[in-house]
Amino acid sequence: MNQYGRLARRHWQEFRPGSFEEIDAPDAFFAELGTDVQDEARARSTIERLTTPSLLGESYLERASRLQQMRHEAEAEVLRELVLLPAEDRVDPADEPHLTATELAEEQWRENHLHDLLAGRSSPEDFSAAERARLRAGAPARLLELTGLSDEALGRRGLL
Repeated sequence: MNQYGRLARRHWQEFRPGSFEEIDAPDAFFAELGTDVQDEARARSTIERLTTPSLLGESYLERASRLQQMRHEAEAEVLRELVLLPAEDRVDPADEPHLTATELAEEQWRENHLHDLLAGRSSPEDFSAAERARLRAGAPARLLELTGLSDEALGRRGLL
């Protein structure tokens, strides 16, 4: 099972337990889903790469960086469509007594903005350095990569 299959399995176990329980052979299902995600992301990235012309005066490294960003965007799009499906019977975080009002507001702020970054409705440049630090706090490395908030991505954009 590849990284996408493992991500899907964890996401579905946590956020889609009803759907997860209905799967007869989870190992096979998530292995196949992971392969499908990988193939689709690669196909979209390849199409984008082949149909996107070089920019006048663009260096090799600039083009490579731009193509890598396109690959990440294609991957994020496929993940949203096939893996990171909405939660079942979403529980309102306000019902969780262990969160203070401040912690709850912070979690909701972070969740909303990370979703916007994943959906391409915003970019890391839209946030101040302090806000980027808040978004990065406690986020898994893979999510940071997909949202453009990884050290590497921020460094390339001159935001770190």
